[in-house]
Amino acid sequence: MSVPKWVLEMERFCAYQERSSFEIRIKLLRKGATEEQINLVIQQLTTNNFLNEERFVKAYVEGKQRIKGWGTQKIKSGLRAHNVSEALVAMGLNRIDAPLEKVQIQRWYEKKVNRLSREVEGPKKRAKIIRFLLSKGFTLDEIMPLFKLS
Repeated sequence: MSVPKWVLEMERFCAYQERSSFEIRIKLLRKGATEEQINLVIQQLTTNNFLNEERFVKAYVEGKQRIKGWGTQKIKSGLRAHNVSEALVAMGLNRIDAPLEKVQIQRWYEKKVNRLSREVEGPKKRAKIIRFLLSKGFTLDEIMPLFKLS
C-alpha cells in the first residue's frame, strides 16, 4: 500500500478517537509498512492535526479516570505503555481530579467489600481488597486509610 493510502486510512482511524503515535506505528507495522513510511504517515497526520500527543494525553487521562475509574498509577502505566514522553506524562497526571479520585477509590472499596460480604473478616479478605484496589491503580497510601474508616 502507498503512503497516501495509509495516510487516508490513519486519518479515519484518528478521527474516530484520539490516538497516540505509538498506536499508529503499531497498526502500520502490522500492515507491513517500513519505518520510513511510518514516519512519513505520522508526520503527515501531525501536520494535518489528526495526531496530537498532548491532546491524546488529556483525553486518555480524563477518559480513564472519569469513565474507567482508574487510579493515578494505572493511568501513568498506561501512558508509558503508549511511549508518551515523561514531560507529557507529568502534564497528564497534573490533570487528575484528586477529589474525584477519592470518590472513586471509596466506590471501588465498597463494591469489593459488598462482593466479599459472605467472606470471614480477616487478613485474607483484607488482602483481596488491597490487591483489587492496587489493580485499579491506587497506591497503598491511598488504600490503607479506607480500612481505618470501617
